[in-house]
Amino acid sequence: MDLNEKEISSENSTEPEIVQNGKIEEATELAEEKVGKDEWVDLLGSGSIMKKILQEGKPDTKPQRLQKCYVTYKCTLEDDTLVDSVENLEIYLGDCDVIQGLDVAIALMNVNERCLLKIAPRLAYGNKGLPDKVPGDATVVYEVELLSVDYEDEPENLPIKERKRLGNKKRERGNWWYCRGENNLAIQCYRRALNYLDEVEGGVTAPTASGDLEVTDADLQSLLEDRVSVCNNMAAAQIKLESYDAALLSLNTVLRCQPNNVKALFRKAKVHRGKNDLAAAMKCLQKAKENAPNDQDVQKEISVVNLLMQKQKGVEKELARRMFSGPKKNEDVKKTTSSKLRVWATVGTAVAVGMVGMVAYRFKYA
Repeated sequence: MDLNEKEISSENSTEPEIVQNGKIEEATELAEEKVGKDEWVDLLGSGSIMKKILQEGKPDTKPQRLQKCYVTYKCTLEDDTLVDSVENLEIYLGDCDVIQGLDVAIALMNVNERCLLKIAPRLAYGNKGLPDKVPGDATVVYEVELLSVDYEDEPENLPIKERKRLGNKKRERGNWWYCRGENNLAIQCYRRALNYLDEVEGGVTAPTASGDLEVTDADLQSLLEDRVSVCNNMAAAQIKLESYDAALLSLNTVLRCQPNNVKALFRKAKVHRGKNDLAAAMKCLQKAKENAPNDQDVQKEISVVNLLMQKQKGVEKELARRMFSGPKKNEDVKKTTSSKLRVWATVGTAVAVGMVGMVAYRFKYA
């Protein structure tokens, strides 16, 4: 079943392993003294990110993880084909807002610095590429300028509209990673989205620090719906990773708010099937069917679970029969046949011994 109305459907991806956010500080230390102007420098020592400074920035102004950065960039292929061009883009460093090669490189830039970057496929768009823009396994070239750096906003101090904007931006980025099969990165984005969309952290139920008017029930309801959507999406990624207990927690959050959410019920059934609790899976599917009788995914999953339950009953029946009724008749026949063979083998051996004795007697007294 696809993601909900705020989701994007996807197949699994087998992209190569890429640098995780925790590696940014390590990469910074490795490259701190290597970067020089007018020369290409290998930031990671593997050829994955090559950098050439075009304009020096302000010394000692490199951003830290999760700080808010504003960047302008132009992305092209190696043959200068334009891929994307963005001005004054807001990102949170190391938070999966851009491809990982760009995340690592921005951590090494000073404010007002402009540089060229050549980023290998495994830290760019992998073997999937970007539809109609980047072919699979393509190196991309960025011309980037770091415009400014600011501290991360505390979610509870933001107006509700800003919380919704940032929370849904993180959700959409999580959907992007999910569609590429990068489920760990998708989950990271979804969790960050919940930081902004969760009203229990304060600020939302009272006038905001910015002086906005007190939040209405409609505002809180809208925030709740966005949060439910994120939890549902996160469960889909967790199921892909077979993190069934974590997925169950996410889905229970959804179903506490929306007990008849068909996608959540469907995914909860898949979790129970993964944990081999077929009865619980069927219970969820039956409830989903009541609310969406024509849903093809639900009907297919019911068929799958029914087949598994039939096989399970057959195995249980056979175990019970063996425990209380003894072996099957054909097993009795096998045992009887085996006993007869042993008897005939014994008789044959005795006859053979007797014949050998007679021959020996004749030779002795002939």
